[in-house]
Amino acid sequence: MRTTRTSLLASCALLAMATSHAAAQDSVGDEIEDQIIVTGVPRATTQLQSTASVTALAPEELERAAPRSTAELFRALPGIQVEPSSGDANTNLKVRGLPISAGGSRYVSFQEDGFPTLLVGDVSFATADSFLRFDRTVSTVQSIRGGSASTTAPNAPGGIINLISKTGERQGGSAAITTGLSYNSVRGDFEYGMPLNDNWSAHIGGFVRTGEGVREAPSGTEEGGQVKATLAGDFDRGSVSFHFKHLNDRVPTYLPIPARFDGNGFEEVGVDFGDGTLFFDPTDFANRVDGVDETNGDGFEAEMTSIAVVGEYDLTDTLTATFRHRTAKIDGNFASPFPATAFDDPEAGPSATVVYFNTQLRDFDNSFTEASLTKDLDIVQIRAGVNVDSQDINSNWNFNQYNIRLDDDRTLFDQGDSVNGVLFGNPAFGNCCTRSYDFEIDLVSPFIDLTGEWENLSWDVSYRHNSYEVDGSFAEVAVQAPQDINGDGTIGQNEQAVNTIGTPSLANYDVDFDAWSVGLNYEVMPGLAIFGNVAEGGSLSSPDRITGNLLPNGTVVDEAAFSRVEQWEVGVKYRNGPLSLFVTYFSADTTEAAEFEVTTQNVLENSFEADGVEIEGSYEFANGLGIRANATFQDAEIVASNDPSVIGNTPRRQADYIFNVSPYYEAERWSVGANIFGTDDTFVQNNNDLSFDSYTVTSLFGRFDLTENVTLAADINNLFDNEGFTEGEEGSAAAGDFVRIRPINGRTASLTLSYRF
Repeated sequence: MRTTRTSLLASCALLAMATSHAAAQDSVGDEIEDQIIVTGVPRATTQLQSTASVTALAPEELERAAPRSTAELFRALPGIQVEPSSGDANTNLKVRGLPISAGGSRYVSFQEDGFPTLLVGDVSFATADSFLRFDRTVSTVQSIRGGSASTTAPNAPGGIINLISKTGERQGGSAAITTGLSYNSVRGDFEYGMPLNDNWSAHIGGFVRTGEGVREAPSGTEEGGQVKATLAGDFDRGSVSFHFKHLNDRVPTYLPIPARFDGNGFEEVGVDFGDGTLFFDPTDFANRVDGVDETNGDGFEAEMTSIAVVGEYDLTDTLTATFRHRTAKIDGNFASPFPATAFDDPEAGPSATVVYFNTQLRDFDNSFTEASLTKDLDIVQIRAGVNVDSQDINSNWNFNQYNIRLDDDRTLFDQGDSVNGVLFGNPAFGNCCTRSYDFEIDLVSPFIDLTGEWENLSWDVSYRHNSYEVDGSFAEVAVQAPQDINGDGTIGQNEQAVNTIGTPSLANYDVDFDAWSVGLNYEVMPGLAIFGNVAEGGSLSSPDRITGNLLPNGTVVDEAAFSRVEQWEVGVKYRNGPLSLFVTYFSADTTEAAEFEVTTQNVLENSFEADGVEIEGSYEFANGLGIRANATFQDAEIVASNDPSVIGNTPRRQADYIFNVSPYYEAERWSVGANIFGTDDTFVQNNNDLSFDSYTVTSLFGRFDLTENVTLAADINNLFDNEGFTEGEEGSAAAGDFVRIRPINGRTASLTLSYRF
C-alpha cells in the first residue's frame, strides 16, 4: 500500500512542477529569496545553493495569516504541521511525517539567534514554544527540514525553526498598538535600532499585553510581555554580538473540551467550539517539595531571562575561531483544567469531572556553549568544534479534582467527598500525578564538517557525536494522608486523602548516539539546481517521559532513552526572475523510545515510516500582485509498536496533506491579501477508528498608510468561522458518547495602529 501511495505522491510532485510555473510568489521578491541562510547548515548558503530544504521568511510574510499565537506563524513554513489550538504555550508540532507520540516538538528545535530555547522539546507541561514569542524585534524566520539539522543542533533531526533578531544597522523604529475587535486583548509593540558608530549597532524592542486571549477566559489570563536587545559589532578581522531577552508573560493554554459524538461528527456540549474553554478561575492548593503552593487562576506563566554572546575572529587569512554562548534562567507554572470524564446529570444536565493540571516549573535553566575552528583550504573548508550544553528539569505536578456544570457560569457542584466542588486528590486519574522531577542533563558533543565547491557542485559532510549524562531524582508514587491543605483550620471531608510527594527514586544514566549528514547540490544551469542528502540523527527523550524504562539503580534499559531518525531527500530548486519553485521528495524512518503520556495514562512505543513530497513556490507579478504557497503530501505508517493492533495503521493526527496559500496585492499606500490554510482529515488515535474531518482556515489582512509614518492595519483569522479539531483522547466512540477534543479557534478580528520613526 505504501508503494502505491508513494507513487501517487511522486506523481503529484511532477504535476506540481508542470502546473505551478505561473502560480507562486514572495512578497519581498529576491530580497528574501537570496538571503543568506545560517540556520542548520555547516556554512552560510542560499536557498538555491543549499544541499537541504531551507526557507527564510520576512515577518510581513508570516503575519499574512493573521496569527493569534507564535506557533500559528509557523504554518507558513513548508513541511511543518502545527497544532496551534493550544494558544501561545504547549503546542504540538511535527515535520514531514515524523510523529507526535507524547506531545511537544521532539524532533524540531525552536531557536532564537541560533540558540535552542530548550535542550529537549517534549518535556511534559514545558514545551519549547511556551518560552518563545514573536514580536517586532525579529528580522527573519529561517527553517531547515532534515539534512544537516541533525548535526548542527541537539535533538533536531527533523528540523530547526530559528527566529533571527534585528541588529540595528538601519536607524529607525516603530511603535504599535493592537486591539482585539472580537475578543478582549490589547497589545503594545515597540522596537528601535541604530548604528552607534562605524563598527557598532544596537537594537531594542518588545511588547506588553493584557486581556483574556482569543477565547473566553477570566480577565488577566493574558498578561505580561517581553524585552529583547542586541548589540552587534564588526571589525577588520571579526565580529561580535550580544543578545539579551527577558520574558515574563502569562497566557491562556487551551486543553481539550467535552463534546458529543453524533455518529458523523461532533456536537457542542456547553462549551463553544469557536471560543469556549473550561476555565473557571480557581484558587488551587497543591503540595510541592517545599510546602503548600497556592495557584490563582488559569494559564501558563512563563519567565525567561537570557544573555548570549557570539564572536568570530580570523586568526589568519585561512583560520577562523568562533565562540557562542548563551545562558538562561527559566521558570513558570502550567495551570489548566482537563476533562477526565463528561456525563449527563439527570437533574442538572451536562457536567464534567475536571482534573486540574497544576505544574510548577521550578527550574528549567540551561546553557549552550560552542567553540570551533574553521580552516579554509580553497577547495574544502573544514570546521571542527565542540558543544557543551546543559538543561535543568525541575518540576512539581499536582492534579486536584473539580466537579463543574457545563453551563455558562461553570458552576461547581459536589459529588462524593468533594466540598464546594473540589476534591484534593484525583481518583479520576487513579491519584497518579502528585509528582516531583529534578533532573540535570549535560551534553558534550564534538562535531566536524567538511564543505566544498567544485565547478557547479556544492557538497557537505558533517558528523556529530552526542554524549548525554542525566542525573537526578523523581518521585511518582504519591502518599495520601489527611491534611488541612487549604489552611481553613479544619480537615474537611475533601481533605481526608490529600496527595503529597512520595519517596524519590534515582536517575543516573548515559545516552550516546551519533548523527551524520551528507548532501549535494548541482547547479544544472543558472537558476536551476538539483540536490539531495542522507542523514541520521536522534533526539533525547525528556527524562520525565521515560522513568518507566529506568532500573532501580537509575540506569536505563538498553537504548530506551532516545529516538532515532533516518532520512533522505532529493529535490529540484528553480528560480527565474519573479518565479521560485522548490520540490522535494523525502523519506524518513523513526524508532521511538517508550514514553509516558499524561493525558491518556499510556506508555507509547512505536516505529514509523513516512515519505512524501514538499512543494514551496512564489511568484510576483509586475503590477503588485503576488502569491506564495506551500504544500506537503505525506504517507506515514506505524511499522512496529508495543500495541500490535496498531501496526500498519496511520499515526494519529497525521494528515496526508497540508497546504498554505497567500495571495496578496501591494499598492503604494495600501495592501490587501489572504491566507488559506488547509489540512486533510486525521485519525484521533493510532487505532484508526474515530477521525477528525479535513478543514480549511481562510484569513484576511489589509493595511493602509494614513500618512508617511502612520499605518492602520486590520485582519480577520478564520473568516468563515470554520470548525476544525487537532487533538482528541478517545480513539473510538459510539453515537451519543462523550468525547474530549481540542478545537481550533473560531473567527477573530483585530486592528493595529502603528507609527514608524
